[in-house]
Parts: sequence; C-alpha cells; structure tokens
Amino acid sequence: MNVWEMLLTLEEFLTKNLASFENKPAILEVINELKTANVEIRTLNQSQSVKTEADYAIKSTDEEVLIATAVKVSDGLKVIAATSKDERLKIEAKVSKWDFGRMRKSDMYVRLTQLHVTALPYVAQLLPLGISQAEVDSLETESTRLMKVKPVINNIEGKTKKATTDLADTISGINAVVRDTLDNLMLEFKLLNPTLYGEYLNARKINNRASGHASKTDEQK
Repeated sequence: MNVWEMLLTLEEFLTKNLASFENKPAILEVINELKTANVEIRTLNQSQSVKTEADYAIKSTDEEVLIATAVKVSDGLKVIAATSKDERLKIEAKVSKWDFGRMRKSDMYVRLTQLHVTALPYVAQLLPLGISQAEVDSLETESTRLMKVKPVINNIEGKTKKATTDLADTISGINAVVRDTLDNLMLEFKLLNPTLYGEYLNARKINNRASGHASKTDEQK
C-alpha cells in the first residue's frame, strides 16, 4: 500500500496548494481524478480486507459439536435397539465419528438429518439415557444451518478476490495518470516556482519500508 500512501499524500499537497493551480485546467482535472480514485481505493481496500478464517473456524467447531451429539444419539438408539432386539433400528442408528469424517459435507448433513428422523419416535426412551429432546432436534436444525454457511463464506471470498483485483487495477491506473500526465504538467513549476515543485517531488516519494528509504519519483531519477 506504499503507492496509495503516496497518492494520499499527493492529494493532500495538491488540495493545500489548489490556489496555485486554479488557472491550470489540465492539472485540476488530474486532481479530481486522483480524489475519485482515492475514495474508490479506500472502499476496495476495506472490501478486500474481509477475512473468512474465523467463519471457517466457527463452522468447524460447530460441526465437531454436532457430530459428537450425533454419536451420542446413535449410541442411545443402539442401546434401545439391543434392549428391544430391534435389528432395523440397530442398522438405522449405526454411525460413528469415523464414518462422518469420511463423508463429503453434503452427505454428512443428509446422514445427520436421517438420524434425526430415526431418533424422533424414541425421544422418551432416550431421556433416561441422558439425551435430551434439544440434542435430538439439533441434528436437523444445526445441519440445516451449517449447510447454508459454506455458500455464504464462498460468496464473501469471491467478492474479496474481486475487490483485491480491482484495488490493484485502480492504484495502477491512477498512478499511471500521475506519472505520465501530472509529472509532466508540473514541470512548468520547476521553472516558475522551484519551491512548490520541490514540495511536489517530496509528496511524490514512495516510502520503501523494507529499506527504510524513500524511493525517487521518475522525475528525480
């Protein structure tokens, strides 16, 4: 963002010395372009700074809790199946953490919803085993909620990547206008107002944090 910092400094300098350019329409046009670009850059910079790592971390934790609940419900149903010698229930309740780990996300959510349907008729029998109605219901409600999270995260990532590309293009575009047009227009002041021109060159310096020095403008090179 060093180039943008230069563009902001340059805008500040030009605005402060606007009276010196009031009869210079070509320079005023570039100043207006610069101001517009800086507003756009600020907006794009905020957009591309959106992070999704936290969203993924939260989603992953929620999935782990949901899977743990599913295994608990499954174990309870297996107890009921063994007690009543219900082979059908035994088969429908059969699932493990390992099974969930091998599934695609979409298949996992379908399996969790199926387990919820299987468990509903046995809620009363699951209660003495320490499994609540809320835990059974969460298999369906949390699966539905989490299925909606990934598309939202993907959408945010897509917008973030586009904003990053647009940001680079906008900075590059206005920097080219400054370099190819404004630098040449300002040469007049090199002859007529050396002090103002020197201040302009200072505003055009790009701070190089890596080296601890300011790089020269094209005119200074």
